[in-house]
Amino acid sequence: MLGVWLSDPESERNIRLLDTGLRDLLVIVAPDQPWLTDQTAAEHRIRILARSGAAGLAIMRTTSQDVPEAVLVNARKHGVPLLVGSEELCGSEVAQVVSRERLREYEDRAQQLEEMLDQIRRPGRQGHHRLQTLLDRLAKAVEGSVRLVDPHKTVLTSEMSAGGPLVEPPAAMVARIVGGEVGAASINHGKHSVRLYSIGYHPPHMVLIVVRDQDFNESTEKIIARSTVLLSLLIRAEEVDSDQYRVQQTMSSMRAAVLHLALNGLTQLAQEIGQSLYPGLFTADQVRVHLITCGERELNATTAKLENALRQQALVVRSPFRSDQLFVVTPEWPSPPSPSSPSSPSPSSISSSSSSSSSSSSAEDRGTSVAQRLHDLVADVPGLRMGASHPKPLANLEEAHQEAHRALTMAGNSQEKLVTAAREEPGLSFFLDPGAGQTWAEAFLRPLDALAPAARESILRTIDLSLRFSRLDVARATGSHRNTVAARIAKVSELLALDLTCLPDRAVLSLALELRALPPHTPHTAHAANAVSGERSLGELLADDGAQEWARIYLGRLDADRRELRRTLAAWVACGGNVEQTAQKVGVHLKTVRNHLRAAESLLNCRLLGTPGHTHDLVLAMHALEVAQVLPDHLVRSPSRRLRAA
Repeated sequence: MLGVWLSDPESERNIRLLDTGLRDLLVIVAPDQPWLTDQTAAEHRIRILARSGAAGLAIMRTTSQDVPEAVLVNARKHGVPLLVGSEELCGSEVAQVVSRERLREYEDRAQQLEEMLDQIRRPGRQGHHRLQTLLDRLAKAVEGSVRLVDPHKTVLTSEMSAGGPLVEPPAAMVARIVGGEVGAASINHGKHSVRLYSIGYHPPHMVLIVVRDQDFNESTEKIIARSTVLLSLLIRAEEVDSDQYRVQQTMSSMRAAVLHLALNGLTQLAQEIGQSLYPGLFTADQVRVHLITCGERELNATTAKLENALRQQALVVRSPFRSDQLFVVTPEWPSPPSPSSPSSPSPSSISSSSSSSSSSSSAEDRGTSVAQRLHDLVADVPGLRMGASHPKPLANLEEAHQEAHRALTMAGNSQEKLVTAAREEPGLSFFLDPGAGQTWAEAFLRPLDALAPAARESILRTIDLSLRFSRLDVARATGSHRNTVAARIAKVSELLALDLTCLPDRAVLSLALELRALPPHTPHTAHAANAVSGERSLGELLADDGAQEWARIYLGRLDADRRELRRTLAAWVACGGNVEQTAQKVGVHLKTVRNHLRAAESLLNCRLLGTPGHTHDLVLAMHALEVAQVLPDHLVRSPSRRLRAA
C-alpha cells in the first residue's frame, strides 16, 4: 500500500497521475484543498479515483464531523473508501485500517456470491425459481432494479429491487444485444444509469437490464460481471436439462407404445419398433413379465435403477394399469437339456429361473443375467415387491401380465418380496362342456352385435379390463379419458341389461367374456352324444357335474382354516363386498370380518379387498354349491328369456 500526497491537485503532474491510474494507491490530501468543498470538482475527482481503482481517499488533520458534504456524498456514490485522521496518524496505521476495510468488502462480496450459488444449488428448484432468486440477490447487491428479458419477451423482474424505476431501454439496442452484435451497452435515463448485458453463450441472447439511481462503480461492475457468468451457466444448465427431459419423455413414450402394441396383440409391429430400442429382447423365444410395486414417489428413482441395472436388455415401463407399479419384460431362452435328463424342469421361482450352468448358450446367459440383475435389485431395495409370470410367447403378453398380477397379489398376501406365479389351476371354463359353454356365452353377448364393428373390439377390451381394474386404471391403460370408459361401460350395461356395479353381474359377464375368448369348439364324433342342442341357462351350466367339481375344489381350500370362512364370505358377497354391512349381517366385529377375508385371500391366492376382478370365481363357486344364492334369477335364466324379461 503506497501513499500519495496531492499537495497541489491542480498541478500538471498530479492531473497526469490521476489520468494514468491509481490502482491500489491510497490518495492522501490536506483538508484545505478547495475542491473538497466544491460539489462538481469533488464528484469529478472522486469519479476518477473510482475508475482508476484507488484504494481510498484519506483526509488528514480533520475529523469525521468536519468532512465536507460533497466528499461524503460522492465517496458513497462511487464506492470509494474514505478515511479521516489526525496529522500524527502514521502510515502503517492507515494501511491497517484500509486493509481491514478492503478485507471486509471482499468478504461481503464472497458472501453475496456464496448466497447466490447456494440458492442455485438447492435441490428441487426449477430453473425459473433459481433465476428469480439470483436476480433478487443481484438487485440487493447493486442497490438497483434488475430485469432479465428473453428473446420471446418473457420478463423476470427482481422482487427485491432496492432502487431505480423499471426503465425501458430502446428496442433497437435490445435487439442488437439479442442478436449478438454487441455484448453490453449503457444509457442514461434522466438521473438513472442503465446497463444492458447479453446473457447466454449463443444468440438469441437474453438481456440483463440493471438500473441504478447512481453511477456504476467498480465494486458494482464486478458483482454484475460474476452474476452474468452465473446466469449464463444457469440458463445453459436449464437448456441441457430441458433437452434431456425431452429425450427421456420421448423414450418413455416409445416404450409405452411398444408395450401397448404388444398387449393389444400387434406383436409384429411391437417387435419392429422395440427391436431398435432393445436389441435382442424381441428376438427371444419367450418373454417373462414382472410387475414391481413401490410408492409413487419412488417410481422415478426405481425406474432409473432398473434401467441402469438391466442395460437396455429389458423393457421397463410404468404399468399402464396401476400408477404404483412398474411393468418389466425380460427375455427368456429355453434351457438346453441336461446330460443326465432329457428335459429340464420348468422354473418354479425367480431365483431358480435365474440360475445358469456352464453349458448354457450365450443367448441363455444373456437372459439369465438380465433376470438375475432384476432379482438382485428388487431383493436389495426396501419396499419393493415383485410378481413374475412364467415364460410366454410375446403374442401371449396379456396372459403373462395376468399371471404376474396374480403373483404380485400372492406376494402381498404372503409378505414375500419375490413370487413367481404358480402353475395356474384350471378355471370354471375348463370344467364346462365346451359346446354348451360357448353357446351360452355367444347368446349372452349377442346384444353387443349392435355395436359398430370398428369399435366393438376396443369396447370389449375396455369392458374386460374394467372387470379386473378400476376405471381410472382402465383409462390409463387404454389411453382413453375416464368419461369415455364410463360411457363404454354404460353402453354395454344397457345392451346386456346388466348392472356392472354389482358383483354378480360382473362375475357373469367375466365368465361370458372368458368363454368367448376360447378357441372355437368343433364337436368330435366321440362327443356327439354329449353335444348340446338348444340354448341352456347359466343355472343349468353351474348345475352340471363339471361345474360342481370345480366349485368343490375351489371352495375346498377354505377348509384348511377352522373358522367359518364360508359363512363370512357368503355374507360379504351378498352385501356387495361391503365390510361394515357384512359385520352387521354376520353379527361379528368388523375386525373379525377383515381377518376372515385376509385368511381367504391366502387360501384362494387372490385379493378380495380393494382389487376388482378377484371375486368372480368366488361368486360363481358359491352359487354352484348353493353356499349362497348370490346370482339373482334374471342372471341364471337362459339369455333369450333374460333379455325378454328385461
